[in-house]
Amino acid sequence: MGLRDRDYYQEDYTITDIKLRRRSRSNGWSITVILIAINAALWLANGLLSLDLTGLLMLREEYVKNLSSCYRFLTYGFVHSPNDVWHIVFNMFGLVMFGYGMMLGIGPGGFGFVRGENVETRLGRQEFLAFYLLTIIIGGIVFALINLDTPKAGCLGASGGVCGVIILYAWMYPNKTLLLWGILPMPMWGIGLLLVFMDAMGASGSFGEAKIAFSVHLAGAAFGTLYYLLFFKQGIKLTGRLGSSYRPKRKPKVRIHTPDEPTSPTSEEDEFNRRLDNILKRYGEVGEAGLTPEEREFLQRASRIFAEKNRKP
Repeated sequence: MGLRDRDYYQEDYTITDIKLRRRSRSNGWSITVILIAINAALWLANGLLSLDLTGLLMLREEYVKNLSSCYRFLTYGFVHSPNDVWHIVFNMFGLVMFGYGMMLGIGPGGFGFVRGENVETRLGRQEFLAFYLLTIIIGGIVFALINLDTPKAGCLGASGGVCGVIILYAWMYPNKTLLLWGILPMPMWGIGLLLVFMDAMGASGSFGEAKIAFSVHLAGAAFGTLYYLLFFKQGIKLTGRLGSSYRPKRKPKVRIHTPDEPTSPTSEEDEFNRRLDNILKRYGEVGEAGLTPEEREFLQRASRIFAEKNRKP
């Protein structure tokens, strides 16, 4: 298999600064950064300017049947409790980790935050935004259906959308090891299961009367799973036109080998590709900080080779 037969060599993949990630199809600001800025601005305006944005934008049971207030199924995901700074801090921390890829890890470079794989660059800016907003809307619908007969039930916060992003990341990088609570190393599939388990326990009432919409978290996690299986894995986009899709991976040609057939010696390109595959696999498991200096130098060389081959005449 040559370099051009690999999926990461296709149009929507690139290697930059010894990182290999799916590239967004449009340039500009990170959608994750913009979402965090909007949430922070609304929280500050709500608290410092005494604007009643909570009452204006949050989802409430009495507005569920009012069509003029249907915008609340989306806007509730952008307002947080003005009296609890940790409400917005934890949500935005989850979004910056898994949406933007600012990961906490330990490696040759030391302990700290490093930029790694993330959901936004894997999906692309527009697709990530569509996924995030739709996750919030679905969470709001689930909350409304569960609380139709619950007087004064209300919901606000981005946690449903953030849970969707976290679970989608867990499906994309199940073997990625992160530090749970900044201390305990755990594979991403374990973190995803733990998150779903805790929310399921909360939804069942095991934690007493907690003021947390666990059902919205579970709705986000469920949609993240469905999106991965029914859309991402099938190469289907939410934002594409009818019939459009991600570029499908080309299937390798199958060739039957017989013992009498002379075998060709391993080419230099095959050795290069095999080495690259091994390093990329390690990169997906330990991140950039876990690579050796020699492996980083090899990725830089591969980056230059890809850039040279992609350069238009």
